[in-house]
Amino acid sequence: MNWLTSRCAPLVALSALALASCDGGTDLNVDLPDSTAISTEYTEYKDPLLDVATVRISPVQTLKTDHYLIGRLADNIVGTTEARAYFNVVTGSPADSLPSKFTRPVLDSVVIVMGFDKVHGSVVTPVHFDVFNLLTPLDERGAYNSGSTTAVGAPLGENLVSSLNRTTVVTDTTTSPVTTTVVPSPTIRLVLQRTAAVASPFAPAPAVSSAFFTNFYTALRSSTSGFTQAQLDGLLKGLAIAPSAGYSSGILSFGRSYNARLACFFHDEAATKPRSWHSYSVFFGPVFSNAGASPIRDPRYYTQITNTLTGTQLSSLTNPSQAVASTTLNGNSYVQEGVGLGTRITFRGLEALMNKPGLTVNRAELRVPVKPFSNALYSNPAAIYALEVDANNNALQRLSNFLPTDRVVQADGQNQLGTSQPALGTLVNASSTQPYYTLVITNYLQAYLTDKLDGNPASLVLVPNISSSSTLGLNRAVIDAANISLRVYYSKQ
Repeated sequence: MNWLTSRCAPLVALSALALASCDGGTDLNVDLPDSTAISTEYTEYKDPLLDVATVRISPVQTLKTDHYLIGRLADNIVGTTEARAYFNVVTGSPADSLPSKFTRPVLDSVVIVMGFDKVHGSVVTPVHFDVFNLLTPLDERGAYNSGSTTAVGAPLGENLVSSLNRTTVVTDTTTSPVTTTVVPSPTIRLVLQRTAAVASPFAPAPAVSSAFFTNFYTALRSSTSGFTQAQLDGLLKGLAIAPSAGYSSGILSFGRSYNARLACFFHDEAATKPRSWHSYSVFFGPVFSNAGASPIRDPRYYTQITNTLTGTQLSSLTNPSQAVASTTLNGNSYVQEGVGLGTRITFRGLEALMNKPGLTVNRAELRVPVKPFSNALYSNPAAIYALEVDANNNALQRLSNFLPTDRVVQADGQNQLGTSQPALGTLVNASSTQPYYTLVITNYLQAYLTDKLDGNPASLVLVPNISSSSTLGLNRAVIDAANISLRVYYSKQ
């Protein structure tokens, strides 16, 4: 006999004896309940079980967002959109750049310089903006959003024109020979003051006169040890920049990549090169966060956004309790940043799931298809959120740290009664002809079905911005409303 076979034989016999002595497996489970079969199923809810409409959740958070917007633009979906920006100002240039540090300083120009990173609308039509002084600075504790208004004084400059296709020359001294390259300079320059005698590099002739900035420069010239924030506040309470009347060619988006400033350019007539320009600047917008610091340090600013929906299919949304059914919009619905457009989804038929005993949701996903080739003017938002609303489209709220906070569907694995971890619906296949948003709501749907949300909402509204958002833009997606689906994988005993 083979040695391995002889060694294993007793073990085989013992194993056979043990199996023969078991009765259906239950003798091994004395005093334990019998196992019960668990089935896993899948169902999909689509139109008409999902009622879809477009609503407007307004106002939108715009205080200290990553961008501010200025301009005016008309399109056939939301009519005319206008954006104005309001700023507090801060001192920034060092004391040794003050005019008083030079022998015979002469003012050449006062220019507002801002760097943009996106243009909604025409990129070749020059902008026409108006600039105002604020009557009072923005309140450090005040709440500001897209619907806020701030009082302004007399204009500091009207119909100020700036090109959008400026270029600059970049010199590379590391090459031999030295090379120069002409590159785009995405900045606008609004000239508030300019002398006729000398044309600075940022303000060519003809002359522009401004008594306000003549006095402003006089104050700078009289300051010898430094120009304090209190001195600045006494002269310039803040700035408001708005599109000029009649301008409707585009809305510009200004971000954190470039420090916006109001610069006084001057030259020293006593210098050996009297046409060598100097400047002193005060700053506004995202000043410190541009250098990596917290946005909390930035002086206050916000964007006011208004819409004229008259004459559009969405005109009824001037009343925020109204909704426009997708059937009225050729099977479409909309989500858009900045103006508050959202896609409202009302569940119908979930009672069948609610009534299943022992049901466990294994995965629930909202799939929201975007209509291809439908967005020539705006890009699709990068992500969406799901906001809980009542029957009048008002955001439901719960207390968070004793503050009323909008109820937003929370991410999987998070407390669905919390407010700090919102679920994010990401855009899939963005560059394809079949892009769609996917929003996983597994834990949320389980809480919804078992009535553990402190009251279920009337609907969910898919929006690209929520009250805690720090981003601002005008991106818009056209949603294929008829093919929005809720996919549910569940098991039950």
